Amino acid sequence: MKKVVLFKSVSEDYENAFRSHNYETVFVEPLQFEYLNLQELRYRLQDKSYDGIVLTSPRAVEAVSKCWAPSKFALWNSKRIYTVGEASAHKIKLLLGLEALGAAAGNAENLATLIAKENCEGSKFLFPCGNLRSEILPNILHSKQMSVDAITVYETKENENLRTNLQELNDTVNPCCLVFFSPSGCEYIYRQLQTFNNKLSNLPHFAIGNSTAHKIENLGVEIAGVAAKPKAESVIESVQQYFRTAEKCS
Repeated sequence: MKKVVLFKSVSEDYENAFRSHNYETVFVEPLQFEYLNLQELRYRLQDKSYDGIVLTSPRAVEAVSKCWAPSKFALWNSKRIYTVGEASAHKIKLLLGLEALGAAAGNAENLATLIAKENCEGSKFLFPCGNLRSEILPNILHSKQMSVDAITVYETKENENLRTNLQELNDTVNPCCLVFFSPSGCEYIYRQLQTFNNKLSNLPHFAIGNSTAHKIENLGVEIAGVAAKPKAESVIESVQQYFRTAEKCS
């Protein structure tokens, strides 16, 4: 069974999906998170002037859940909740008990286009996000005369065990490829890979989406494939397509 390295936290969904296609998954988490401004977030969640909330990462959902009390925030039952991927949509349902829109959008640009289409000018959205957030979504909504109230609710840092984990991966595992899940993760991983001789840098690199793919390319590394959507089946499709093509060319 071929081994695939997934640079993310352990996920049963990914593990099962890859196993069903005869791949073994090896998870390496490059990031760690610190939650911030939760008291301010709690205050803003009680503000009735918002037309909706935008949660573009599982971490943002977790930050909101730390402040959440269904009885106190019942006002959100009648407002629009937007997200960008199925993992976040599932987390919103699980932790907040709310149904999210936009789970199939795939990226921030598509989500912003959807929000602009479904809401009128002057709409106001709460946007809990991380310190490394992209400005794509706020910029598009601002251009449509919509208001985006961003609040930084978590900080992304390098996992303190990343170098050790990468060295162990390099010395003990023989994977067929690497899958990257965030631009910041790519940066931290490559910062550490440059500190020791390794075989990992020469393996095919896959990305969960375009922003992650661009980051890998900016690091001077060729991309083997990009998932069409941020979900396990799309990642597998990308990996299989690459190896099918490689076999035909060999």
